[in-house]
Amino acid sequence: MITTVSVSAQNAQNIKLTAKAKKILRKWENVFYNWGHLGKIRIDSVSVLDSSKQIEVYFSNALSYMPVRESSIKKINKSLQLLLEKKFKAYDIVIFSGGYEYKQLIPNSYRSTSKIDTSRVFNKKHQALLINKVNGLKPNKGLYASHIALWHSHGWYYESKFDRWEWQRARLFGTVEDISPMGYVLPYITPMLENAGATVFLPRERDTQLNEVIVDADGSSGNSEFTLHADAVNVRKSEGFALKDTLFTAENPFKLGSSFFVKVFNEINVASYLPDIPEKGEYSVHISYQQNALNNKDVTYTVNHTGGSTKFIVNQTMGGGTWIYLGTFIFDKGKNNIKGNVEVSCTNGQLSLDAIRFGGGMGNIARRPANEVIPNEWSLKTGQKKDIKRKKVNPELYDWKTSQRPRYIESARYWLQYAGMTDSIVYNLNKGKNDYNDDYKSRGEWVNYLMGAPNGPTNHKNLTGLNIPIDLVLAFHTDAGVRPKDSIVGTLSIYNSIMDNGVFPNGKSRLASRDLTDIIHTQIVDDIHALHNPKWTRRAMWNRPYSEAWRPNVPAMLLELLSHQNLSEVKFGLDPRFRFDVSRAIYKGILKFQAFQEGRDFVVQPLPVNHVSIQKINKNEYELSWKPVNDPLEPTAKPTQYKVYQRIDANGFDNGKIIKDASYRFLIHNPDQILSFKVTAVNNGGESMPSEILSVCRASGSKPTVLIVNAFDRICGPAIIDNKALAGIAWWDDEGVTDKKDIAFCGRQYDFDRKSEWLDDDSPGWGASYGDMEGKPIPGNTFDFVYTHGEAILAAGYSFISVSDEAFNTSYDDSSYSIVDVVLGEEKTTIQHKDTSKYDFSIFSPKLMDKLAKLTGQGKHIMMTGAYVGTDLKLQNDSTAIKFAGEVLHYKWRTNHAVKSGNVYTSNYAAPFFNGNLNFNTTYNPNIYTVEAPDAIEPFGKDAYTAWRYTENNSSAGVFYNGKYKTVIMGFPFETIVKKEGRNKLMKLILDYFTTKAKN
Repeated sequence: MITTVSVSAQNAQNIKLTAKAKKILRKWENVFYNWGHLGKIRIDSVSVLDSSKQIEVYFSNALSYMPVRESSIKKINKSLQLLLEKKFKAYDIVIFSGGYEYKQLIPNSYRSTSKIDTSRVFNKKHQALLINKVNGLKPNKGLYASHIALWHSHGWYYESKFDRWEWQRARLFGTVEDISPMGYVLPYITPMLENAGATVFLPRERDTQLNEVIVDADGSSGNSEFTLHADAVNVRKSEGFALKDTLFTAENPFKLGSSFFVKVFNEINVASYLPDIPEKGEYSVHISYQQNALNNKDVTYTVNHTGGSTKFIVNQTMGGGTWIYLGTFIFDKGKNNIKGNVEVSCTNGQLSLDAIRFGGGMGNIARRPANEVIPNEWSLKTGQKKDIKRKKVNPELYDWKTSQRPRYIESARYWLQYAGMTDSIVYNLNKGKNDYNDDYKSRGEWVNYLMGAPNGPTNHKNLTGLNIPIDLVLAFHTDAGVRPKDSIVGTLSIYNSIMDNGVFPNGKSRLASRDLTDIIHTQIVDDIHALHNPKWTRRAMWNRPYSEAWRPNVPAMLLELLSHQNLSEVKFGLDPRFRFDVSRAIYKGILKFQAFQEGRDFVVQPLPVNHVSIQKINKNEYELSWKPVNDPLEPTAKPTQYKVYQRIDANGFDNGKIIKDASYRFLIHNPDQILSFKVTAVNNGGESMPSEILSVCRASGSKPTVLIVNAFDRICGPAIIDNKALAGIAWWDDEGVTDKKDIAFCGRQYDFDRKSEWLDDDSPGWGASYGDMEGKPIPGNTFDFVYTHGEAILAAGYSFISVSDEAFNTSYDDSSYSIVDVVLGEEKTTIQHKDTSKYDFSIFSPKLMDKLAKLTGQGKHIMMTGAYVGTDLKLQNDSTAIKFAGEVLHYKWRTNHAVKSGNVYTSNYAAPFFNGNLNFNTTYNPNIYTVEAPDAIEPFGKDAYTAWRYTENNSSAGVFYNGKYKTVIMGFPFETIVKKEGRNKLMKLILDYFTTKAKN
């Protein structure tokens, strides 16, 4: 019902006109009928001001939930004018919703005729930079010099009510909301932002490395060593970090030990940190120091790693007393002064030295109930119960408990303690009475603590803090809710412009958060519509005081991407392609918001390149080439140059070399040394994610060169089953292929009954899943299996060169190679999301079949290994492909899911050429993906034989053909053979077989 706004000064004429306008507008019908799902859009009240010839129309809040554009203002104005023009032609119509004049809700960056609202534009001139990578890119149309705070959902926390550690949400469909957004934030959003030039801060551990090494003057891990090179006369001690096995309530590790302030008069290497690395692998490097206004702004940290040396310039007037992330590098096991340490140097002035941390480690915060326990509170500030039920507890009756989990899956409250935050101001706001409440509250206060005065934590605005100029905040969550059949709950976003009278401490309007939210929300939904699902639902933009939206004193957005309860959305959320595209949309939204804030144009970083290949030019010279990938959604995302990264043997990659054109020539100086390359595309907006990795090696002997074709491109989510009996993740059929590694998997689903009701997070009903895989990253497609194959080829004494299947299938010159190794891995025909009549990752494309037919026609030999080498023939149901497999490669499909175990033995048919047993991976292995559905394939035609059989049931695991040319086809991927010795032996047998004289 429409009611009249009461205005004390309203005269009788206004009252009369208002009543007339109200009566007319009863006929108004919602013109935004596509937005009905946001709530009922209706006119709540009307006020006519005759003296100013103005009609104020107040709509329900639902109108403010939708994106507002100049076109939508015109549309609703027109609908009102059509009704009012006869009686109120001379009056201006002013629309209100959600407490604002409607046109105020248009983001600045979407305004063309409307005046820009400068009150929500932040001045970033001369903003200090915390970290500057030496010789790194400085994308001036990207996010260079931006500082962004970002976090993912909840985390593993201590529930004092039950005296146990647990998730804040339920395990559903193989994941849990506490970690599922991590599958976007860590592998995609964070590096995309960093590639655009931003420094990214996270309140949860970012490193999945389970080992942790501390190097510190007060005590180090293992045999690690700290060495101070400065003259003792110029050194004074201050408080700092101390290594402690377990931290208890209120203990701050950055106040338990000491640090050094050092005065430097000439450029010197002030200190070195030598870690004792427990096992080779990737380790993040976090530095620490005590900030001081007199500290040097240009302290150099040189990280020496297996890929070379990488230098960073750190401004020590900010960011002190906590962990500051530099980067992630590969280190060898043990101590290595040449490629396994960090050196600190400075030209002159004062600098601070404290601990340096390598790796992520295990949680070390111990918890038990405080003397009082309070219940969990809703994150929304309004609507809370005033009377909180408090329960008195005797803490002495309980043992201290650490999480017993990797630090990276713990919630923010514990990392913030480990990172030196002030407890009562940042992460312990409830005095230990409820960690759930402290966790979501701590994140915004952490942001404010990073900034400090005048943007300090709530009730401590003038706290000095860490002096880091945070530009914006994104909190990434998923939501709940179930919809029938294949309908979508969709994407919701939350901001807050209400608190503190609608202004930030610096005087700028909190409507900047609305701008940030709208831009990112729009980008996400637009990109999902274009790339995955045109029917994806855009939900509301709520202006509500949720803690993560209102506490940060900078523009902030709380994102609820999708429903983790709704199977039709889960299938997208578990797919790395969707994760990449959504993450890129979020990065683009942040970029566009920040560019407007800075009053400049933006350029979107390019997509990864493809068609990568290595060609031999002459004896020692080779050429690496590639092609840029066009982004149809972003016209600015075009590369202007490229960056080539090189790796020697099993070391890490170097810092890269800028290349103008799409090719790079290099020399191989050392025989028997494997060189590997990856390429990124670069423009003024930043650097793309990397390409697949190709490798090459010139062996010292005179044996032939093997051409490796990397045809394993597939990344996708797991199989989905949805029928009357079962609904969920069909992990037994196809677990999918993750992009490098999946850090968001908790365990397999066990409840497939849609009718199973949620009773408790321990008994969540439909979708319920195990938790046995939590903290265990799932290996996937590393895009680096050419190296694994090449390593075995080199061990057999052969040279090798490599090419992507895209390049091989088109213009690649393969005339010099008599042996071709086609790497298929878990490549398999996969239905596209957007158009289910189309497919990706099919093995037997016409171009590949033509290429291989031509090669075998020339008497050249083919090795092909993959889990779906036979099944894909069945999936495609392509008679041409089936005929090709039989008549050219000489095998046929028998069955998929051939065996559960990966034991294989050599058949008697193969005795002249092959021997021995081997084992490939069919269970969880932290180093290689699981082959859940290997193929049984059988020989086809004359001179084709079973070479290997599965021990489990004696079905045929691989075949060989010994005719005018030779083939070896396996129903499991070569790279998944567990032992290196087994791979080396088998590869040698295959290559030696190929090089024996073929039949005439």
